[in-house]
Amino acid sequence: MQKTILALLIVMCTALQVQELQQANKQFDKLSQDSPVGKFLMDLAQIHAEVQGPLDDLKETIEKFYENLQDSLSQLDGEFQSKQAIHLKVLQNYESNQQDAQIDIAQSQDQLDNVLSRNKENIEKRLKQIQQNINDNRSNIQRDKLQRNQQKDQNVEHIHEHQQATTSIDEALSLVQGLSSGNIAFVEAPMKKTLDYIKQKVNSKEEYAPLVDALISLSGTQDTKQIKDLLNKLRNQIVDSMIQLTGDENDAQKMFEDRQKQLDSEFSEFQNQVNQATYDLASISARIDQEKEFTKQRKSDLDMYNSQIEMENNNFAAITGLYNEIRAVRLKEQKIAEDAKNFAYSSQFRELLQSKLNK
Repeated sequence: MQKTILALLIVMCTALQVQELQQANKQFDKLSQDSPVGKFLMDLAQIHAEVQGPLDDLKETIEKFYENLQDSLSQLDGEFQSKQAIHLKVLQNYESNQQDAQIDIAQSQDQLDNVLSRNKENIEKRLKQIQQNINDNRSNIQRDKLQRNQQKDQNVEHIHEHQQATTSIDEALSLVQGLSSGNIAFVEAPMKKTLDYIKQKVNSKEEYAPLVDALISLSGTQDTKQIKDLLNKLRNQIVDSMIQLTGDENDAQKMFEDRQKQLDSEFSEFQNQVNQATYDLASISARIDQEKEFTKQRKSDLDMYNSQIEMENNNFAAITGLYNEIRAVRLKEQKIAEDAKNFAYSSQFRELLQSKLNK
């Protein structure tokens, strides 16, 4: 009975050893097939076993390899972080330039729409109003000249009529002298003709009409003194009227000349205003052109900054993608190396090497 039990234990132990050896072979094959790193480590273990090197040396070699992978991953992370910092700094610079360009464009457009364009419109309106003032000024000069000429012609005509009436009265006075000789028939006809002429010339002056009528009624009488007194009175009134007309003409001419000087002075001032407004219009137009050119340039700059930002992001996205791919591979290799290291420190690995040496 004891022999049977011992045999069973031996069989069971042998079965367990075979099972563990099979599992070790599977893990060895798995590590060899998962990646070039795993295959390299397992090949290294197999070569080490074939040359019958110390197991501790193999463990140390695998340990250093694992540490190298960790250092490589840390270096990869450090380089990526450095590139990321540079990317963020470059991107910040581009975005700052982008914001500056956007602000410049907005301010320039506001300047064009709400300041320069309105100023230009106001100057154009002012220039149009000044031109209208000039036209009115020239029209006033022409109208005043025409009115002055018409008024002057009328005054000259009235003065001439008064002069003729005065001459006729002088002739009448000389005829009245004929009454003194008693030759009434000789004087009567010329006197009536002269008085009729006087009446015709001065009929526009109503205050002279009674005197003329009185002279006509007295022309056939012997009262030469009364006739002479009335003629002299009429003559004095006509002369006074003629003097008044001459004075009025002189005053009107002076007023006309003063008015002409005023209009000419206004015209000169309007011309100065036109010159100033024209200069202001040219200046504001040049300023608008400069502002439009500035806006155009800043829009071009903004397009460039947008392209730079897009290119920088695309480049960093490619760098990030490559980094993630390499890091994923490194992490996988590190995991495999860690599994290989743990496997190298296991009893199964020692038994597997021993079985390979026994073959």
